[in-house]
Amino acid sequence: MTTIEAAAAHLSARNEERVPSDPGLVGFSRLRARAQFIRLGNRYALSSLGCGHVFIAVKGVVGLESGVPGSDIRVVTNLLYPGDILVPELQAPLPSLSLISQRPAEFWKLQASAVAEEVSRDSHLWHAMFTRLNDQNARSQLHAAEMSILNSEERVAAFLIEAGTRLGIASGGLVAFELPLSRYSIADYLSLNADTISRTFSAFGSSRIIERRGRFQIVVRDWPALLEKCPMSDAIVAAHGAGRPQLVR
Repeated sequence: MTTIEAAAAHLSARNEERVPSDPGLVGFSRLRARAQFIRLGNRYALSSLGCGHVFIAVKGVVGLESGVPGSDIRVVTNLLYPGDILVPELQAPLPSLSLISQRPAEFWKLQASAVAEEVSRDSHLWHAMFTRLNDQNARSQLHAAEMSILNSEERVAAFLIEAGTRLGIASGGLVAFELPLSRYSIADYLSLNADTISRTFSAFGSSRIIERRGRFQIVVRDWPALLEKCPMSDAIVAAHGAGRPQLVR
């Protein structure tokens, strides 16, 4: 088995895990006993979640998608990773907000009152929730800056760095991960078109920076070269790498 095949096999095995041991969930372990475990499909209207609940992502990567008034354009404004917190009432009043994912995602669903009760008894839990919400806000600001500053190639590199830092399995100098969104949703997240995503992936493949394996698996063959493709790479790794093994530059 080659190094690339070994990395891809390790990635596939991890994707079969029922509940991940994501470091972002450690601080919320106390809430699990009071949570309803729910599974959401590939597209789910945010309004269907109802009011008065707090949702904690525990498996999968979920995009928050909105429509644009007067057009059929869709925009993915944010990505939720395991350990991220979603409060439907706190989202921007954008039209037809939906949760989207490449495959079904899993959440803990908690009554807001139950969360408030637990937080009042446990200062460590309050700190974990405050820190996570602060991290999510910082990531949103970073993504907005990327969309304002970076060109199309740099945006695609930024996305691959984000996904690799968050989801990657390092093996033999390679970093393997599964794309968390479809090509079209990646385009919506980066404010590009899907053809631009495909062309940039192909260019990175021709340069031997990445290798595609099937529709969704990516193996980064040259992580330092990918970082060099994006002038905001250090900020992206800092924002998304907390609590995770450091990938070598």
